[in-house]
Amino acid sequence: MRRRPVQVAAVALVLALVAACGKAAEKPVEVGASPTTRDDATTTSKPADPVFPLTGVPVGDPGLMQHPAVVVKIDNSPDARPQWGINQADIVYELLVEGITRYGVVFHSNLAEKVGPVRSGRSSDIELLANLGGPLVSWSGGNPGVVNEVRTAVNNGFLVDAGHDAVPGEYHRDKARRAPHNLYTNVAALLSAAAPVGVGSPPALFRYRAPFEPYVGGSLDAPGYSVDFGRGVRAEYVWDAERAGWNRFQVDQSHPRGNSAAVDGDGVQVAPQNVVIMFLEYGQSPSDARSPMALSSGEGDAVVLTEGKAIVGRWMRPNALSGWELVDQGGNPIHLSPGRTWVALPEVGSVAAPMTPEDAAALLAERR
Repeated sequence: MRRRPVQVAAVALVLALVAACGKAAEKPVEVGASPTTRDDATTTSKPADPVFPLTGVPVGDPGLMQHPAVVVKIDNSPDARPQWGINQADIVYELLVEGITRYGVVFHSNLAEKVGPVRSGRSSDIELLANLGGPLVSWSGGNPGVVNEVRTAVNNGFLVDAGHDAVPGEYHRDKARRAPHNLYTNVAALLSAAAPVGVGSPPALFRYRAPFEPYVGGSLDAPGYSVDFGRGVRAEYVWDAERAGWNRFQVDQSHPRGNSAAVDGDGVQVAPQNVVIMFLEYGQSPSDARSPMALSSGEGDAVVLTEGKAIVGRWMRPNALSGWELVDQGGNPIHLSPGRTWVALPEVGSVAAPMTPEDAAALLAERR
């Protein structure tokens, strides 16, 4: 599909107009029930227990979540695997770059001690991450155009620069790997070095069910699902009832079928509770004609994988500061399972399809 050129000024104007309306006017996606008052005003329902906004998992001490999110841009080339920290993230975005995919790894409820390999920023990051309430962004630089885009977003209050050039002391090189696939950071250290004073937790991006509440909406059993990003990049997810998660597999030139399990630096397989597939339009980065740019506001088709089921529906995001709204084919809100979520962002026209039980079982036998 031919990508449409997109001007930075247009994206910046959208963000500026949204900001002019005031961030306080944005209503975040609600998590759990809010206190309600009966008509006679004599009683109120018990407030919902506090949960981490990016996972829907209960938090014992609300003070543990009073800090901004941290997003680390992580390499997904064959030479970058296995990546560190990906199993501690609340949300992982996977989106197209030049010929491969790259991760935007979002931390809030867990502060991983080693994360990486950290790679450069992209034009896609500005709009995609703006709804996290001013997150710290960890990146290893970029071409001059992208650097200017990030700086503009920082100056306008949409992002906080926690990149290698901003806080170089919080990064290190792993001599066991070759550059550029060997730059790592520490999430807690980034917060200590770069988090603005007094900034609290990010808004919720998705809706979640209560812990142990089953999904009751319209869905189909799904033993596995395949997401084709194009150019030979395909991610596969297989439901693992024992882990209550979706085991991720990805074949590339260094990882054949029998060794395609996606694992972290400790050898633990990626198996998030939810996988959200949202088909996006991609334009052309104004900073690099070779680089695709995700257009992540608007609406489009979606597939949600949760609790061994697939829910076909739509995603909606009115503007860059809005959370993601997911609805099924009947227009009913889709609530995710509490836990971690991987978000696949293939281009409109790409193929995402259920796997046969036989294919899913064969992959499940290769789990790590």
